[in-house]
Amino acid sequence: MSPPAAKLIWARALQLREARLLWNPLNNPMEQPLSLPGQSSTLSRIHETSAKFQRYKILLRRRWWFLLLTASIGVCVQALRSNSKPTEYASQAKLVAGTKLTTTGNGVVEAGVTSTDFYGTIIETVESAEMKRRALNRMKTLYPELKEASVDIRVSQTKGSTIFNVVATGPSLRYTQNFLDCLLDVFVESRKDMKKQQFEQIISTFLTSAARQKKEYEDSLERATAFRKANDILNITQNRNEAAENVARLNMERSVLRTEKLNVEMALKDVDNAMTLKERSAGGGTATANASGSGQSNVGGADTATAGLMDAGRGRTAGMTVHEMEYSNTKKDLIRLQNERERLLFSYKPGHPMVVKVDEDIADANRLLTYLSEQLRKEAQNQLDDINRRVAANEERLAEERAAAQEMAQKIATDEGLQKDLEAKKKAFDDVYNKLAEVNMQVDMSTDFVGIQDKASMAVEMVEDPIVPIIVGLVIGLGAGIVILLLFDRLDDRMNSYSEFQALFPGEAVLGQIPEQRQRGDVALLRASDDRHLYAEAFRNVRSSILFKNWQGKMPKTILVTSAVPNEGKTTVTSNLAVTMALSGSRVLLADCDLRRGGVNELFKLPVTPGLSEVLKGNLHWRDAVQETGVRKLDFLARGEVFDQTSEMLLSPTADEMLKEMAEEYDYVIFDSAPVLVADDTASFAPKLDTVLFVVRMSSTMARLSGKALDLLYERQVNVGGVILNRSSSNLKEYTYYNYASYYYAPKPASETELPGPAKS
Repeated sequence: MSPPAAKLIWARALQLREARLLWNPLNNPMEQPLSLPGQSSTLSRIHETSAKFQRYKILLRRRWWFLLLTASIGVCVQALRSNSKPTEYASQAKLVAGTKLTTTGNGVVEAGVTSTDFYGTIIETVESAEMKRRALNRMKTLYPELKEASVDIRVSQTKGSTIFNVVATGPSLRYTQNFLDCLLDVFVESRKDMKKQQFEQIISTFLTSAARQKKEYEDSLERATAFRKANDILNITQNRNEAAENVARLNMERSVLRTEKLNVEMALKDVDNAMTLKERSAGGGTATANASGSGQSNVGGADTATAGLMDAGRGRTAGMTVHEMEYSNTKKDLIRLQNERERLLFSYKPGHPMVVKVDEDIADANRLLTYLSEQLRKEAQNQLDDINRRVAANEERLAEERAAAQEMAQKIATDEGLQKDLEAKKKAFDDVYNKLAEVNMQVDMSTDFVGIQDKASMAVEMVEDPIVPIIVGLVIGLGAGIVILLLFDRLDDRMNSYSEFQALFPGEAVLGQIPEQRQRGDVALLRASDDRHLYAEAFRNVRSSILFKNWQGKMPKTILVTSAVPNEGKTTVTSNLAVTMALSGSRVLLADCDLRRGGVNELFKLPVTPGLSEVLKGNLHWRDAVQETGVRKLDFLARGEVFDQTSEMLLSPTADEMLKEMAEEYDYVIFDSAPVLVADDTASFAPKLDTVLFVVRMSSTMARLSGKALDLLYERQVNVGGVILNRSSSNLKEYTYYNYASYYYAPKPASETELPGPAKS
């Protein structure tokens, strides 16, 4: 089925489903198909695959002759082509690819390895249009008397060797052989010319590269020389940077000055503690001479704190200044006087003259210590000021030396870069020069890598095997036939299986499937004990579907059976359904409502009149037209005489009253009506009945027609109770009990009750 047709059918199916849901006032979810645990997606896929195979099987059974036709056409075309081909001659020659032997400047012979790409190049070159053009020009020069002809060239490589088989085919015996010889000659010459051109191109490339490298080397040398002339070449070449050395020395001096400044600041905060440390250092014999006016200072040991108190120009005793010595001596006297006072207090009172004298001496000593401390602070402050001046001078000089060091470092880096670039340029120039020398010294010991092993042989007539073109034609014909049949199948929307029907009409409930009867002639009606078990069981299944279906209200009593178009087996299905309902014990009235071409009476071998048409005209009561059949509890109302304006009679009040009386008297009233798309009778009469059963013939009814008919019924507010699939194939896996024919038993002939007359499906 084509994609546009499929989309159209899907849209119609969705519309039908929506119309059905709108018609149903309760919209009961039980009306929807249930997904049971046993119904897995894998099983559905198996059923779909089986349905597809069945569809292709039906297609092949119908159109097998088309495949035979296309295969025959293919074979005939190939046979005609083979017979119409002109006589051709073939000549063969051989080329051999030799090993590449070269000698280097040292006189060593080397064997080069020939790659697969080289072999492919040989084949493509020999078969190229340029080689053919050159060979054709050579032929015109050497053999002007020969008439020009088209020659085909094919080259193949012998497996596991370097030999190439060159085959020329043409319509002339002599021309083909001579053309092949000319082709090989121009090929060998072209190889030589190509090699010469490549060698000259390589030499030219090396010379150009050498000249460029030489120019770059000279430019680099000129830049390096000019830079050294413009800068301090002596320091640069000796890898010295005096400014950097000065920066390192000044950094060290700055560190020493910062240490001295820290020590002096500590002494200013606590003179007594600084003097105590100085006295310990001097008393332990570890006193060291402080730096002179140059600004140097000893920064190690405990005496560094007091070293900051000393001025460079003052006299020193044991590493101490005069004020420091006086401060130390006064502090010792104070300690001695305090000890003396403590000793006197053991013997005298505080007011004793001796104690008072000692107190006066202690006061004098404290005043002196205070004075000396102030002098020491002044000396330390002067020293701190001097250190700050030296630190400022150090910072200024350090900034200058740093700038000079950075400039010098940049010059050194620039010089090193120029020297490296110069070395690289020189090395590149030397490499190119050496390679050029090697190329000039190499001598190729072979004229070419490919040579002619065998000249063109005598051309012989080519005889083609007729079996191959016939097989090719057969395969092409069958392939084309299959493709065309598949294309027709895509355009064919006839439904072949239950799965296809559900896919196209997902909203329609299927009441049952009637299997196809594989027999010649008419199909007989069901009997009470029918040996067609599958056929009878299918109608029982339809009966059970009607009896136990959730009808959203009362059970339907008036049932109309119809189809989209004629020849769908509607009449046979209706008759057998009525027989099956009657066999279950229900009182059933079967009425032929196809007032134009109804033929239910022929199935039961009963007269066609009087019937329903006379009842609708008012000529007699319907009970007077009812006939008995051979089936117990089954009555029949024939069609009657054919007349015009049947739709108007079915819409009359007489029809309404008749339906009401029939429903009161019988358990079920089943009408066989005309096809929906043939006449308006069914669409006018169906809304009056409780439900409508729609018959679809598998592999025959088009989905477009079925969809159109159902759409028309839903537009008329008809309650479509379900669909009956007629003449379904029992070979598919999805047909449940159809595959268990061995389950049934053969009834005894004596128990059979045969109905009269054959039936047409």
